[in-house]
Amino acid sequence: MSKNNIKEHWNLIALEYQKKRKLSFDDIEYALGYARESELNLLGDVEEKRIVELGCGAAENSITLAKKGGICTGVDMSLEQLKIAKNLIKENRVKIELIEGDLENLVMIDDDIFDIAISIFALDWMQDLNGAFKEAYRILKTNGIFVFSMQHPIYNLLGAEDLDLKELKISGSYFEKEVTFVESTGIDLRVHASKISDIINGLIRVGFNIETILEPKPLERDVIPHEEGYQEIFEMIPSTLICKALKVPK
Repeated sequence: MSKNNIKEHWNLIALEYQKKRKLSFDDIEYALGYARESELNLLGDVEEKRIVELGCGAAENSITLAKKGGICTGVDMSLEQLKIAKNLIKENRVKIELIEGDLENLVMIDDDIFDIAISIFALDWMQDLNGAFKEAYRILKTNGIFVFSMQHPIYNLLGAEDLDLKELKISGSYFEKEVTFVESTGIDLRVHASKISDIINGLIRVGFNIETILEPKPLERDVIPHEEGYQEIFEMIPSTLICKALKVPK
């Protein structure tokens, strides 16, 4: 039921979310407003590489990579997000395959076909993070690259959405298996609460070789869109965890 709730939630807020988000098509942003691919160079040359974006939303990142010569596929569970993606793809005159699918069970995608898999703040919504890792491993070619960003577990722990910098406090248990919350749609949402060890050990067990883990701090020049008042929080607490892993033979 919770997975259906998440899908319904994203279908309801798709248009509002994309209007608020306003991503450009010039760069990949692993954390909104900072931590850009042009500076981190996690993907390398993407020209002629087969790339899948897991949890693509309106496919802004896939469009950016397609403009750089990537052969892109976007996967998302929300049909409303994918409808917006179709319009953006047409406007930007690129070719991207879009698939409605569950990141924990990508039965419609063959094994060993992608050079790169990326996921930007989509894995936070998984009920079975290891299942999503297994599917990413399966659909990547040997030595394929998996790069993803998630909300940092420390940021989650401090309840930073309502954080008072003068009174830092723990808002929940780091060891909770699940988090249940209600957003603007009024739908009860239940997701897996990842610890840092869950992320690292999950990747290792599946067979990935972890190459890089980043906990970026915003640069002074950055202006974080629609996050006024959060700059000071982001300078004190890592809001984003970024990981690059390679598929190695088992």
